[in-house]
Amino acid sequence: MTISETNQPLPAENNPGANETSRYDMEEVDQDCVQADSIRLSQCGVGRIDASEAVVSDSGISQVYAETATLRDSVVGFVQANAVELAGSGSGMIVSQAATLANSRNGIVISRDVRGSQINAVLMLAGKVDGPVETLVDQRGLVLIGIVAGAVLGTVFSLFRLFKRH
Repeated sequence: MTISETNQPLPAENNPGANETSRYDMEEVDQDCVQADSIRLSQCGVGRIDASEAVVSDSGISQVYAETATLRDSVVGFVQANAVELAGSGSGMIVSQAATLANSRNGIVISRDVRGSQINAVLMLAGKVDGPVETLVDQRGLVLIGIVAGAVLGTVFSLFRLFKRH
């Protein structure tokens, strides 16, 4: 197990040295929550990451909240970041401005811009996509699911009302 922490002052425009940044480099560690400006993990299991920059390899993470998140050969439940990069990884849900997905399996991807190779997702909502995409549910499928669910719920509620009168 290796944990290293480095604190260096960050220059602020009006007050130099007023802010401090923290950086954690971890290897083979299990943590519930890790918070820092910069986090680098290798072969770790973490419940939640809050960081400006998170770089994760060969790890399992429940939730990542970051400005930039880079995951290689890792599994993550939920990622919310401005920029996400997944390579050989799996995710349950991604919410981002820009996502780069290379040879990764994903549940739900919600992003303004998606790029990559071999983009696999169950459901993808994106403004712009650059690369080959394989999804189980596309926009037409999503509309069809909504129509069928509405018809089923309408029928069930109508039957309840009918039996309630008698």
